[in-house]
Amino acid sequence: MKKIYLTFDIETIVSGISRSENYLSGVYLASMFIANELRLRDLKGTFFISLSSKQSNIDQNTYSEFIKWLIFSLKPYENIKIEPHIHALNLPVSFECNKDGFDNYNFEEQTELLIYSKNFFKEQGIDVNSFRPGGFKANKSYYESLAKAGFENSSILHKDKKANINLITGEIYENEIFKTDSGVIEYPVTSVKLKSIKGKTEILNLSPDFFKISSVENYIQDLNYININFHSFSIYLNRLLRENHNGQISKNLNFLFFENTLNKLLKYTSLQTIDTNTILSNELINWLDYIKKHNFNTYFIGE
Repeated sequence: MKKIYLTFDIETIVSGISRSENYLSGVYLASMFIANELRLRDLKGTFFISLSSKQSNIDQNTYSEFIKWLIFSLKPYENIKIEPHIHALNLPVSFECNKDGFDNYNFEEQTELLIYSKNFFKEQGIDVNSFRPGGFKANKSYYESLAKAGFENSSILHKDKKANINLITGEIYENEIFKTDSGVIEYPVTSVKLKSIKGKTEILNLSPDFFKISSVENYIQDLNYININFHSFSIYLNRLLRENHNGQISKNLNFLFFENTLNKLLKYTSLQTIDTNTILSNELINWLDYIKKHNFNTYFIGE
């Protein structure tokens, strides 16, 4: 039986020229949009919520209060499972978190970060048992620290393993949930190998962020386990597009020479832009409609 896991990283965007400090639309409004679209189609989704703003110029205490507001707003959605997502920058633990990547920290530090995240959600009335590090960045201490902190499940992208979808050769490789040596259950993100827009061979996560549903639907039909990943900041904020979206070149030029310039100017005011018709939000809807149309069952990480 085909099992589809819809997973969403809830966070701000810090990637190069696409960087945005707009966490009201990039995190809160986008999360509510996604939750509602899933509920309309009776689909389940796991939200991995970043506890760091990922940006040193955003006050961490203000951002933490904002995340509490988001969690409160998401609680009524029975189709949403809330879990932690750690980008570590500026998190309030006993050691200095001056680096974003979870893999920059040793076993003891990772364990403390994980316990901090558990306690944060516990204080909001949410018991968490699954985890995803920011950027899927994990080192050799990763699973051991998860077990030590009491987490049962993980969901990351394994770039060191054979790709599940190979867009170069047309091959597929079935993925599966597996138990690690530490006892943590891994729900791997579905991987895609391709010759990217950068002109090199890459492995990316299966996502509306990168691919039109029409470009991968035949592969999805043939796989029994699928873990799709999408980012909240793709809903209302435009950015440079990758891979195979319609109108990609013209949209990227518009972003580079108009919208990005406008946003830089607006940084000196209290105004921010919100695009209610981004390519990626429309593509997410295409993916959700496809899943609903084919009556595929969706599951929470941990099921």
